[in-house]
Amino acid sequence: MRKKSIIFLFVLFPLVIGLACRFSSKPDPTATPTEEPIAEVTTEPVEKPTKTIETQEPEGPASRPPQGAGDIAILEPSAWYQDDSEVFFGYLFENQSADVVYEGVEFTIGIYGVSGNLIDSSVIRLPFFYPGTTHGIATSFWLSDEDAPVDDVDISWTFTGKSSPGTSENPFTAESVVFWENRGYPLITGKIVNNSSNIYTDLRADILLYNAAGDVVGGGSTYLDFILADDYMGFTTFADAYDEVVRVEAFPTFNYSVSIMDEADYMYGVSVVEDQYREGDFGSLEGGLIIKNETDIVLRNIYVYVTFYDEDGFITTTGSDYVNLLLPGDTLGLSPWITSQPDETTTTNYDILLLPFDKDDNYELDKNPFRVDNITLTGDSSKSALVEFTNTYSKEVTEVDVYVLAYNEEGEIVGGGDTWTSDSISSGGTGEVEVWISYDYSETIDYVEAWVTPSYWTKFK
Repeated sequence: MRKKSIIFLFVLFPLVIGLACRFSSKPDPTATPTEEPIAEVTTEPVEKPTKTIETQEPEGPASRPPQGAGDIAILEPSAWYQDDSEVFFGYLFENQSADVVYEGVEFTIGIYGVSGNLIDSSVIRLPFFYPGTTHGIATSFWLSDEDAPVDDVDISWTFTGKSSPGTSENPFTAESVVFWENRGYPLITGKIVNNSSNIYTDLRADILLYNAAGDVVGGGSTYLDFILADDYMGFTTFADAYDEVVRVEAFPTFNYSVSIMDEADYMYGVSVVEDQYREGDFGSLEGGLIIKNETDIVLRNIYVYVTFYDEDGFITTTGSDYVNLLLPGDTLGLSPWITSQPDETTTTNYDILLLPFDKDDNYELDKNPFRVDNITLTGDSSKSALVEFTNTYSKEVTEVDVYVLAYNEEGEIVGGGDTWTSDSISSGGTGEVEVWISYDYSETIDYVEAWVTPSYWTKFK
């Protein structure tokens, strides 16, 4: 799969996305090579940050006596840590049954003070726990000063039903999971792979970190808006680490609000007509993209996902955005928020995924009624744009969204932003909104393009 260069990019023709696809281009041949990933990490001190690649789980971890229903056991690597006001909980569980899927599993975690008082509790829900598999849970509690210190942690679990493993199985696996030291602000990146022919929305993955002795020494969790059939989604998340990390393991699964989609129902045409990303000051990734509804259908709930890679194909970071409404033939400029990339790597390319989730046959409009009249750069170093627009519709309108993309003199996207206004705008009336721009400050903004569009909250009077 081709990926886009992080430095230079131009698009001659729009790429129409039937349902959803991974939009990418050739790697940049001029990109600076990065270090080879360290597949074998030792406990010897290192002088520079390293990345830890997911390896195989040690064989045969011992288990504690079960503290809940069913053949579910806690495995010995589990641990919890307190660091000032944060209490981290990282436990590894195993379904020791060979032929039972436990449904609706609820893990209840309680933390207690020195006098035995319950300080706080949390419930982690697992829709399905498959036979002969392990699942990790990573979560944190945040305490007030009077709650510290924590003296003990208790966990119990229940389930609501059982089923045969022949009726369902976990379609998700994790690949290329990497722990980045990131100068004391640990990050975890990787891929969640969908091994089924279904499209799913709303997934989660808990992640555990291990030291050389095989003990849990930290972790984190992440959520995904969607995953395509027989494809993967990249993820990035910050983590807690309380010792030197030599191994990382991710546990992807369904979230309780998961939806399953039929591909045949989602063959809508959306295109990426322009996109550009670059590395800016302090290693940030700045840029944006323009999408277009190529159909005569009102599309709703469009997910936009940008995945960034180093030259070895490891994911460095991700960015995402959500579009509530895209009218027929309309375009929209987006600048998704992007998690900072790890300090010890260099991003060289990226790809873009789009998923039109639904259509709206009963929406009041079939074309965008808002006309952008003028855009003025404002603020120090042109960090904002004042967008003036007119409501050409026959009704008063309230609540609209405003998006901008900033360009340099060469016509390359260097950043963007978005905001909203709750002001009422009469038919034929005008409005103005100031939008803050996130961009590569080493560049000079030459001009800005803007889009005004109805939002989820828009009312017509």
